[in-house]
Amino acid sequence: MANIKKLPVTYPMITSWQWHATLFSILSDDDNAKKWIFSNYIQLRCYNIQEIFTGDDMLLADIMPGSSSLKECPYLITSIMTKQQIESYTGNIIDFIIKTIDLDGYIYGVFDEARILSDYDVDYKFPHELFIYGYNMDEEVFYVGDFTFKDHYSYNTVSFADIEKGYSVITAGDDHMFKDDYKGTRGLYVIFKNSDTPYYDVDLAFIRDTLREYLNSVDSKNHFRMMRNRFTDTTFGINVYDRVLNRIIEQTSKDEPDFDIRALHLMYDHKVLMYERIKYLMANGYLDYNEDLLKTYSVVVKNMLAARNLLIKISINGRVEEANKFKSYFAIAKEKELGVLLEVLAELDRKLS
Repeated sequence: MANIKKLPVTYPMITSWQWHATLFSILSDDDNAKKWIFSNYIQLRCYNIQEIFTGDDMLLADIMPGSSSLKECPYLITSIMTKQQIESYTGNIIDFIIKTIDLDGYIYGVFDEARILSDYDVDYKFPHELFIYGYNMDEEVFYVGDFTFKDHYSYNTVSFADIEKGYSVITAGDDHMFKDDYKGTRGLYVIFKNSDTPYYDVDLAFIRDTLREYLNSVDSKNHFRMMRNRFTDTTFGINVYDRVLNRIIEQTSKDEPDFDIRALHLMYDHKVLMYERIKYLMANGYLDYNEDLLKTYSVVVKNMLAARNLLIKISINGRVEEANKFKSYFAIAKEKELGVLLEVLAELDRKLS
């Protein structure tokens, strides 16, 4: 066993949620995986849920596939390991993580980051997903990817002792990752990269069909009713613009404003990934090269970035009167995106007819 081992990671193209940041950390630079990535992550959805940490109402926005992508992606082999299995195989969490990394497996799971962040015992928990991709035996630290340690997604180190503390106090009820997978228990994902063999080619028909669902705000979740029960208030596709904008206006008009940036950051990531998808399809001959189309879509990206940065700015300086700018940013982005994607859809229809 080496004293230091780091599995390969690349800073992810999108970072809005930990499951996306984890998958893209492992696969962003892989040519085979890009064929799957750019065939997916087109449809948007959002719905209200109760925030797991505060109990407050929040608007959860995500790109499909969401957290299930870690299991569904053909270029990852993901095993769900229960706490009982982990303890049976190695006796403790530290040895389990080290042995998994020695086998070139990444670790993804829920840890109490309140215990990791604090040097003292605390009487509350902050359960959050953590991505672990390496270890240093000399310094007794793991290499991790997470949002919690800085104000953006970053790669850091966490001591063996803190990982053990952060893992030991999480109960099945705290483990929202396993709860969302309907397992009703506590555990971790073990993830192996599986991209040497091309299992999946660019799926133009699927891209076309999903773009049409996005542009028409079709309820795509009906395709997956065999997997879980539905939320009743889900908004899909281009209509997510309006729901996120309404949420921001509602947040910033309160007597005590709420500056939850997550839905807006997800919207920005969606535009970044769509722009990269269009460039990829053009560069590989699936779409005709069209510089005007790329320039127009770059305006979409810039406006969503401006909106995201404005919400961050308002959360710092408290100048909620600036929130009137959101309507302009959203209106421009929505109009330009509709124009570009309708052209892309028309071209795909022609090529596939």
